[in-house]
Order: sequence, then structure tokens, then C-alpha cells
Amino acid sequence: METLKTIDSSVLSLIILIFIHINAYNRSEKGFIQYKLFIALVRSNMLLIIIDILGWIFNGLSGQMNFIANDAFNLLLYVMAPLGPLLWVLYSNYQVFHDECRIKKVTRFISALFAINAAFSVISLYTGWFFNVDSSNVYHRGRYFLVHIIFCFAFYIYSLFFILLNRSRIEKKFYYSLLLFALPLVLGSTLQVFFYGVSFNWSGMMLSILIIYFNIQNRGLNTDYLTGVYNRRQLDSYVKDKIRNSTSEKSFSAILIDLNEFKQINDSFGHDIGDEALQASVKILKKCLRNNDFIARFGGDEFYIIMDINSREMLENTVQRINNSVEMYNIDNQKPYKIGFCMGYDIYDHKIELKSDDFFKHIDMLMYNNKSSCK
Repeated sequence: METLKTIDSSVLSLIILIFIHINAYNRSEKGFIQYKLFIALVRSNMLLIIIDILGWIFNGLSGQMNFIANDAFNLLLYVMAPLGPLLWVLYSNYQVFHDECRIKKVTRFISALFAINAAFSVISLYTGWFFNVDSSNVYHRGRYFLVHIIFCFAFYIYSLFFILLNRSRIEKKFYYSLLLFALPLVLGSTLQVFFYGVSFNWSGMMLSILIIYFNIQNRGLNTDYLTGVYNRRQLDSYVKDKIRNSTSEKSFSAILIDLNEFKQINDSFGHDIGDEALQASVKILKKCLRNNDFIARFGGDEFYIIMDINSREMLENTVQRINNSVEMYNIDNQKPYKIGFCMGYDIYDHKIELKSDDFFKHIDMLMYNNKSSCK
């Protein structure tokens, strides 16, 4: 009966993961490392659930082939068990630094740790260190089973402290989701350790993946994947809502920012450097704004800022603050390019009752006037 309950919960977890995989796989971000790491997490969880189910199915059945299958699937389970924790180290590392070169270096190091665990798992076939299958084809934990569990848990503990120590580098909206990731998995694994014969760790991992999917990955529907700010669709929706709720006493401001000579940066230094310039531009803008100010990528090298400001003086102070930050960035950072902004900005006039498209055109015209004066 316990076996059937375990298989039922595992099958349910597998079905949920399949739906997540299908939905995530149909997105347009397949070339990005964050997407690849998330999909790898989902697939590793699916694979471990399938291996675990097969181990339960063959456990206790008579016959040589069943004995070989039980041994083989339990070996696979111990070899593959650290895969999820190791992938989480990479995923959380990328969320902090957004550096693919760093991910490649960390991958080489953790691949060695994965190989060490695999070697000890294979040796356990003969020594029973991690597990053994008796003459009746029944699986048993080995005398060093807890060493294997601690080895896997250590990566989650490392990631937890890594996220805490680098809190300032992580966007607030992602920080708590990253902290909570390990909780369902660790709880599920702990229950499995103390209640022999049930399997909750992979279901716990599925719940952890759900946390990341809804709070980080699924934000791709409303965010620009390269820069992390909102996308055009969310901008349109947000501005329409601001217009709908604006009054003569309560209005908002908009700034359209165009990154100068962006095509030249791409042509001269390559698209990777161009992407770096866009990301640097967003960091500059965020330093100049309040937490509740809205930033969206409007086009290739254009960004919109929407603020709850109806004072001309405050709006111009914000523009000046951005210009000062750009100047300091170019002084402090020895990059092969210089960042420069042209900006168009204004306060939405409730009395005129412009629609969102007309308001965008108005701000766009102001930005091009500014660009012409810069030239």
C-alpha cells in the first residue's frame, strides 16, 4: 500500500513537471543560459522520478532479471541524485552574477564532485556503502547512506548562504523565491530519511521548481529576458491603466530613453558587447530611480520609465540624475564603448485625455527633438 501511495505521488509530480516543461519549452528564450538551466532542473527531476518509480516496481520481485533491474535503477538513483542540487548551484549562481563564463568555470568544478559521487555509488554495488539489494531482491540503505544525503544537502546549504551573502546583487522580487527553493525539497527528503519506505524528496523538488517557475521563469511573459525589466506588452498595459486612473490632481510622468550609437557598438564590438551595454544601461537607470518606478524595454535600444510624478521640477531632477550617473559610469568603467542617452519626457496631461498610443508618440517626438539637438 505504501508503495502504491509513493508511486501515485511520484506520477502526479511527473505530470505537473511535464506541463511545466511543455509550457517553458514553447517560449522564445531557449538561447539564454537561465532558460537552459531551468529546463535542466525540470528534466533532472523528471528523470529521477522515473528512475525512482522503476526502482519501486522491481523491488522485491523474484527472478534474476528483476534483481538486475532493481540493482541498476537504485544505482542510477544514487548516481543521479546530486544532479538537482548541483544544477541549483549553477542556477542560483547565475541569478546573482548573470555571468556565463563564471557558470562554465563552476560547471567544471561541480562536474568533478558529480563524478566522485558516481564512483562511490558504483563501488556501493560491491561494498553496500550507500545501498544494497539482498538475496530476496529487497532494497536496503547502506551504512553510509547518510553520508550520501549530507553530500546532496551540502549544495543546498551552500546555495542558501551564497544567496544570503549576495542579497544586494539580487532583484528583490526574486530574492525570496531563491531562498525558498530548497525548503520543500529538504522537507521532503528529511521525511523520507526518517520514514523508511516512502518517497517525498522528488515531489519536494517538483514543488521547489514550481516556486521558481511561477516567481522567476514565468515572469518572462511580462519581462524582457535580456535586461530583466518589463517588456512592451506590460508597458502598454501599465500605461493604459495609469491613464485610466489619472485625474487633474493625480497624474504620472514618462521618460523615453534612447541609447546613443547602439548600432555602432554592435557593429564594432559584437552583439555580446551590445547586450552588455543594454544591461549596463538598465543598471544605471535603476540606481537613479525609486523601487516603485516602472522600467520597460520599448524597443531594441529604447527604454521607458513611468513614474508617479506630476511635478516638472521633480521630473527634470530625475533626468539630471540619470545624466550624472551616465557620466560617472563612463569615468569609472574602462569599457571599449561609452554609454550616452537621449531622452524625451513629459507629464501626462489629464485634461487633454490622450490615449496611450498618442502619448507614446508625443514622448517619442520629444526624444527625437532631444536627439537632433544632441547631434
